[in-house]
Amino acid sequence: MNSTVTRKVWTPASVDQCQEVKRELDRILASVPFRSSRRYPALLSYVVEKTLSGKAEDLKERTLGTEVFHRNADYDTNADPVVRFSAGEVRRRLAQFYQESAEPSVIEILLPTGSYIPQFFRLDDAPAADSSVSGGDAPHASHASEPVEPPPATAAPNANTQAGQTLARRFLRPAFLQGLLAGAALASVLIFAGMVFHDGLRDQSDRALLQVWEPVVSYPDTVLITAGRTHVDDNLLPELPNATIGQHILRPDARISISSVQAISQVAGLLQTQHKQFRVREAYANNLNDLHRRPVVLVSGFNNLWTMRLLEPLRFHLVQQGSLHYIVDTQHPERRDWGVDFDAPYAQQKADYAIVARFYDATTDGPVIVMAGIGSNGSEAAGEYMVSPQALKALANSAPNGSLDRNFEAVLKVEVIGGNTGAATVLAQQYW
Repeated sequence: MNSTVTRKVWTPASVDQCQEVKRELDRILASVPFRSSRRYPALLSYVVEKTLSGKAEDLKERTLGTEVFHRNADYDTNADPVVRFSAGEVRRRLAQFYQESAEPSVIEILLPTGSYIPQFFRLDDAPAADSSVSGGDAPHASHASEPVEPPPATAAPNANTQAGQTLARRFLRPAFLQGLLAGAALASVLIFAGMVFHDGLRDQSDRALLQVWEPVVSYPDTVLITAGRTHVDDNLLPELPNATIGQHILRPDARISISSVQAISQVAGLLQTQHKQFRVREAYANNLNDLHRRPVVLVSGFNNLWTMRLLEPLRFHLVQQGSLHYIVDTQHPERRDWGVDFDAPYAQQKADYAIVARFYDATTDGPVIVMAGIGSNGSEAAGEYMVSPQALKALANSAPNGSLDRNFEAVLKVEVIGGNTGAATVLAQQYW
């Protein structure tokens, strides 16, 4: 196609035109991004069929949850955001399909962000005589829909955006992480993550890893990775306006621990392989608006105010009493054994503890992943745990339905040997 190709919102107005859309749907469902899944083809087929039959007004979250995913009619859509997460993944896979398809499409099907009503587009060298073309006739045509994830840096620009906009190549490489990526340790993480996520994790042994990270990767917005500073002091004086570069770098509130960097590198490597945009920010630099309606990854525990705040309503969360820092189980609040006494000699430490979690948070209105240790060893182990297919598969086996597709949190015991991080063992878990 040349530059004269037009791409317009299109409403099928006849039986033959509806059949054209269905043929395009069949082509999509037979493609690599969709054919290895049941959930996403089911959702896409349902919303397309309903729209073509003139019942687009029925496409509400609760209806889709009951009709497509067989949830109870009164299920809690906040506690079980299966429809939102699945819709995000459908958008991502549609973008992948149109990006990689070798056969040109005359008709395109998209699922706009913020709506469950699909939009149809016709691509022609000139306006089609038999088409009902109108930006206002299509349901929710005002919702701009951009594919969730950008194409690889080597990919050619793709016409798969609304209003004919070209999708720019936006493979994000933050300056902070460029330094990390030069390290051999993170390079091995990237290789590992690339192998694991290749072709959408078609290996069933990695199913649990996909279930944990799928809501984050498929969510429309940029992932925010936020870590706590190593020095938290509310009495720390503000930085002087005439501070030197050296004074700024050496401020204690500007430091981040190596364990947090290692945990961040695990996440960064995984997201890079999926060409998913992300930002890394220090926790105290974020407000609630920064976290609102976007996927968030929280690294570290007591020195990350957002970890403390978002975990507090859950069964397992972090509590401090004097020098004792511990994980409380609200079902057994008298327990104090999952803790670390910060006044104890460092050389004698034998164990640390951590919380790992993935849940939908009503406060931020988005998916949250937590990798929070009481100490640095715990945070490091939590980061490794949350990208380990073997560890997550074992956790999934303990879930009531053998799956990590719902909210969960778990408590880890982390062995500490000579100050080094050792093996992690699951002590308790909660699913909802």
